[in-house]
Amino acid sequence: MSDSERIRRQVYDLTVEDLERYPLWEFCPDEEGEEGQDEATVKPSEETEVSGYSPGVYILAADATFADGTTAIGYLYSGGPEDGMGCTQPNIVTTSGQVNFWLGWLRFVKDPQARIAEACQILGKDRTSIFPICFRIRPHINGAVMKLVVDSFMGGGEKMVPVAVP
Repeated sequence: MSDSERIRRQVYDLTVEDLERYPLWEFCPDEEGEEGQDEATVKPSEETEVSGYSPGVYILAADATFADGTTAIGYLYSGGPEDGMGCTQPNIVTTSGQVNFWLGWLRFVKDPQARIAEACQILGKDRTSIFPICFRIRPHINGAVMKLVVDSFMGGGEKMVPVAVP
């Protein structure tokens, strides 16, 4: 059994090293009943790219460039820009934690501004240094490189319509 066949992580525990070593991860819905595994469990994929349309099935490592020109590694869920941030959920991974630019459905978020302040602290940046941020995925989707530009923290507003969080 190879190393990649044994590795399991919670998606929110992925590290920079994990994404550098394995740029494509997949969810393990068939393993949810196993101890320590649930709907957030991922494993390195044996695939080298995503073929077909598979929103939310894979985690794709991405290179991110902030507005100030600095870079970081992050990931997106599989899907395309047309699927919106609720599907792709762009994240940056740091040694201090992960930052998700999709805050979820805002009616369930107690204090969006506190979440944003914490994210800025983790990144060590203010919002003007962060946005716009450009994500470029490493594994291809249907042979193509996907780029996603994020202009703001986002969340779901009334009637589940995505909105920028000021």
